[in-house]
Amino acid sequence: MQSEPHNEPPVDEQVAALRRRVAELEAELAEARRPREQKHGLLARFFSVDASGHAALLDAIPAMVFFKDREHRYLAVNKAYAEHYRLSADKIVGKRDEEIFVPEVARSYQENDEIIMTDGVPRLNVELRWKLEDGSDGWTLENNVPFRDESGRVIGMVGVVVDMTARKRTEEALRQIESDLLASQSRLLETIAALSTPVLPIDDGVLVLPLVGHLDRARCRQLMTALLQGVERHDAEFVIIDLTGVPLIDSDVANHILRAVQAVYLLGAQCVLVGMSASTAGSLVNTGESLDELILLRDLRAGVRYAIARRKALARLHPMVLP
Repeated sequence: MQSEPHNEPPVDEQVAALRRRVAELEAELAEARRPREQKHGLLARFFSVDASGHAALLDAIPAMVFFKDREHRYLAVNKAYAEHYRLSADKIVGKRDEEIFVPEVARSYQENDEIIMTDGVPRLNVELRWKLEDGSDGWTLENNVPFRDESGRVIGMVGVVVDMTARKRTEEALRQIESDLLASQSRLLETIAALSTPVLPIDDGVLVLPLVGHLDRARCRQLMTALLQGVERHDAEFVIIDLTGVPLIDSDVANHILRAVQAVYLLGAQCVLVGMSASTAGSLVNTGESLDELILLRDLRAGVRYAIARRKALARLHPMVLP
């Protein structure tokens, strides 16, 4: 039987192919052994001695500009960058952030830069905090872009930086001023609330609460609080609520007043309502509550006379209770 012919290429062709492969491997090995500056030819050419025009161009830019390689080492900085950090350019170029800045700042810079060079995507308007060994610190606003070689591989990055320390401190000062104003406003409102419902002791066991202006639910709540606190603080037996300065009381406010009167009664004191207008009397009637136990008098003088006379009468009846 005749054997089938082999389809393998001639020996000389195989040898030629092997030689070509060996040449390719040698080229790859040589590429791997080349210094970083030679491998990154684009960066090396840009920052070569012959490219002094580039340095002059960078120094003319008012913003801070820096270039870093893939290992986070500074390749170049402009005059504004060096002056900002109070260093000469030769004290920065060739070094990493941890050799210049305090650890926490260097760490934040490296983390930000690594994201840019790993993802290959620019990061714009990034706020970063800086701090030097002498204690000076501040804020910068950075716009960072990855730097690529001819093949599109990221071999570094470029950053354009603006110092925003003054703006940040102005913002912080404005926030502090706003906070102080809000605190002052709160204290002022508390003072106004206290003045709008003043509980005044005029005799032993007798208090007067003069009300002036419009009464709403908020002031009625203040009225209730002021009355109860005043009765407890002064051990009062009579509280005269003067409504002379209140122009109008609707049914809702009238209900709040009646509840305040009932709360004072539960503490062992009695309320006397004075200075009531016809419209206020109508509002009290429209509440539907019983008014039999209310003490209603014409004006403050009548209320004071009533409260003092009643207290003296009670003192005669209970001499051990009232001095």
